[in-house]
Amino acid sequence: MWLGSNAGSSAVFLADCGGSRLYGEGRKPLEFAGRYRRPKAVVYSPYPETHACAYVRIAAPMRAAGWNVIWARRQEGSGHRFDLEIARTADLILIQRQLPGLSTEKMLRTLLRLRIPVVYDLDDMLLDIPKAHPSYIQLSKRAPYIKWALREVDLVTVSTLQLKRALETYTSRPVRVQANLVDWMLFNAAPRPRDRIFRFLISGTSTHRDDWAILEEPLAQIFAKYPTRAKALFIGQVPKGLVDHPAVDCMAFDDDYRRYASCLRTLDVNAALVPLEDNEFNRCKSNIKWLEYSAAGVPGAYSDVTPYRSSVGHRETGLLVTNTAASWFHTMEVLISDPGAASLMVENSRRRVFEAYSVQNAAGAYGVTYNELIGREHRRHMLSGVSTFGSRLLARAQQAVTGARRVPKGLRGD
Repeated sequence: MWLGSNAGSSAVFLADCGGSRLYGEGRKPLEFAGRYRRPKAVVYSPYPETHACAYVRIAAPMRAAGWNVIWARRQEGSGHRFDLEIARTADLILIQRQLPGLSTEKMLRTLLRLRIPVVYDLDDMLLDIPKAHPSYIQLSKRAPYIKWALREVDLVTVSTLQLKRALETYTSRPVRVQANLVDWMLFNAAPRPRDRIFRFLISGTSTHRDDWAILEEPLAQIFAKYPTRAKALFIGQVPKGLVDHPAVDCMAFDDDYRRYASCLRTLDVNAALVPLEDNEFNRCKSNIKWLEYSAAGVPGAYSDVTPYRSSVGHRETGLLVTNTAASWFHTMEVLISDPGAASLMVENSRRRVFEAYSVQNAAGAYGVTYNELIGREHRRHMLSGVSTFGSRLLARAQQAVTGARRVPKGLRGD
């Protein structure tokens, strides 16, 4: 059954799907003391479990696939620490994104000696960061440790085929695509009714500031043509050229994923704009915004680049736009002037996302991939750490010179 609006309650949805659908076809219970138990994954992530990357990539799909997921990150005052002891009870250890670094190297060595299979999950190409990226310097310092981790773990999981191909040049370990899924229960909302004002939504963190610059000129033109009708809401940051524009509103980006989903479901917006520069880093990104906006009932226009070209059917499940001011202006005019086309696209995209990209329907693939590692021992690389030793030693020396390393009371993420 496909739920086309908010009308269906959670109870109705779960009753229709059934327990086996909720936990995924890849579920593999373990026999323990004569009883079955769920396999346990212990996660070492730089983010709390409430963060989007943590929830989307690990927490939601793995739990839906029947895994007991334990976060090893423990809040401690204004900082955090990682619980190492809990890893000894795991069937699988997962590390995520930029966790590998100078301050976590000792912790990772300990985890790799436990003879428990280790998976490294990434959803960005962290070894090819554009210099304009706000985290370029920080991530560049982590590159030697990320390369080391890629060579040491048993499996690398990624969000896209493009990212898989990029990372395979750095490791001989298997790299598998686990496509991003959207939790339908979090985002499900009906398309908004139209009124006199048409509101565009542009949302994201500060890492998208160069992408958003693409919209400055065409948005200004739309505001000039529709001075009493067109508005824009930015969640995160407003491009410099539109700061203080009377047609532009802004609200802070919320790192708590559940709160973000709740906000998106209720926002009074009519269409989303998702510009993305065409570069190697962005080509490795996923279609996550299309998934979230579709589930939340918001039709969207997306840059005609790899992450969206492969999933968005132009004029069927969204609009694909070349990155020129004229193309974006024309696309915004279509969204404003043709409500029938927008309604059809969002109806199609909601059906497509629910059937193929929702946690409730597609999490079984996560279970299949991770269940294959249950009961195996971690395979240590014969020349563990040799290929990256020089670069990691240099990173230590640079940190010692700057005096930047401070790791009080155990191992902390940075």
